[in-house]
Amino acid sequence: MTVREGSLEAPTRHPLDWGNPEFFDEVAQNRELARVFDICHGCRRCVSLCGAFPTLFDLIDEGKTGEIDGVATKDFGKVVDQCYLCDLCYMTKCPYVPPHPWNVDFPHLMLRAKARKFREGTVKFRDKLLTSTDTLGKLAT
Repeated sequence: MTVREGSLEAPTRHPLDWGNPEFFDEVAQNRELARVFDICHGCRRCVSLCGAFPTLFDLIDEGKTGEIDGVATKDFGKVVDQCYLCDLCYMTKCPYVPPHPWNVDFPHLMLRAKARKFREGTVKFRDKLLTSTDTLGKLAT
């Protein structure tokens, strides 16, 4: 059975499941990152949107196999760091967003990976400060 690309329906965004234990699970997250990255690698329509996609495609192309299995999971963070959550890939380019059965939501996956980094405490002080908008607002007034 072949799966059709895209549809005439508007993208359907599902809410993030913050309460699910798998949300912050590193193994489950890396499995989902690999699945989505493999789909993106096969399509490449999003290459011009932000730095995340050229970074992803370079990692794959320069990997041992030329496929996602040739990229070390520790390098997935390089892609996550390049995404600034603009949503252009989701809203304008990707033919595999829900309601498509492949259910690709690249920005939500990047947000999930960034949330795990913050929870683990592996972010720089600069990033913690810049994301603390309440604190920055008090300093600026």
